[in-house]
Amino acid sequence: MRPLIVLGLLFVACVDPAVSRTTPPVATPAIAATSTRAVVLSCEPTRKTDAAGVVTADGGFGIVGEASTYGGDTEGAFWLVRKGAALGDSIALHFEQTAGRAPATWVEYNATGSPRTTPWGDVAFKVGWKPISFSDSCWRLVVDGTDTGLVVAVGH
Repeated sequence: MRPLIVLGLLFVACVDPAVSRTTPPVATPAIAATSTRAVVLSCEPTRKTDAAGVVTADGGFGIVGEASTYGGDTEGAFWLVRKGAALGDSIALHFEQTAGRAPATWVEYNATGSPRTTPWGDVAFKVGWKPISFSDSCWRLVVDGTDTGLVVAVGH
């Protein structure tokens, strides 16, 4: 019996007095991966902006934010805006490689208008970088058969 009492006392002595059954668990914040490296571009993406800060070449289509990313960006996206876009609109995206070493010369896929407040309205199209995220490549964006004049760049 005496060994059990000693073992019990040792167990109690090892417990942190600051922790009790009434102490709520502390949530550990999630750590999001972020690239801290500078993106080096081999071509010039569209940088012209309108008065609202939207990257645009023709005033009909634009990019909210940056028109470039780093190679291998499989999770990132940019927001494409179109004057007069409505929620649920579907657009056909055609990226034509203008410079670089990507194995594809063009890439096509669709995007759907979703709720997003931008300087051009409340609808934007989330365009994933993954299909064109080849290092050192540049892509001209054609939407629904219309050349937007926008060029996006993928650096290294």
